[in-house]
Amino acid sequence: PELSGVVRLGAPEDFATSHLPNVLARFARSHPRVALEVTCELTLDVLRRFRAGDLDLALVKREPAGVTGGIRVWREPLVWIAADREVVDRDSTLPLVVSPNPCVYRKRMTDALERVGRSWRISYTCGSLSGTHAAVRAGLGLTILPKEMVPADLTILSDESLNLPDLDDTEMALIEAPQIHPAAVRLRDYIVREM
Repeated sequence: PELSGVVRLGAPEDFATSHLPNVLARFARSHPRVALEVTCELTLDVLRRFRAGDLDLALVKREPAGVTGGIRVWREPLVWIAADREVVDRDSTLPLVVSPNPCVYRKRMTDALERVGRSWRISYTCGSLSGTHAAVRAGLGLTILPKEMVPADLTILSDESLNLPDLDDTEMALIEAPQIHPAAVRLRDYIVREM
């Protein structure tokens, strides 16, 4: 029988604006009677909403070697990016473009820099991916992104002479609420298969 119902899905904005729309569009065409309610927020806010019972499914960033649970649907290297390499002066404090706390990537950046003893400061905080891109394009600082999500007009800072620490891969996992209805099960299976 034709599936119907409402499925509430949460996802981080960067992932929801790059990988997810095409997958959801194909699902919606295949299942026109299923209403999708997608919420895009920071990962830790998505987790908060999920734990409060506001979401059936959630895509969340996680540490590859960390939290278990959920189904890994995507993994990619994180890279440092800037307008150009001049933003990074080896002997100065690094200006960082970040999302507001709580943010998985912000924590990754600052922890990695602390680990290698590199000084840093927050130069720009923005809750949207487009705002982050704009700040980086303007030369206000550097940030990190999954390699596949780096816009063509920004520079990946991979030169070892810049003394930037290596970053662990980013990983996206799909978690589900207990006892989800058949439409949510179908979306879960579709995301796992299509990502």
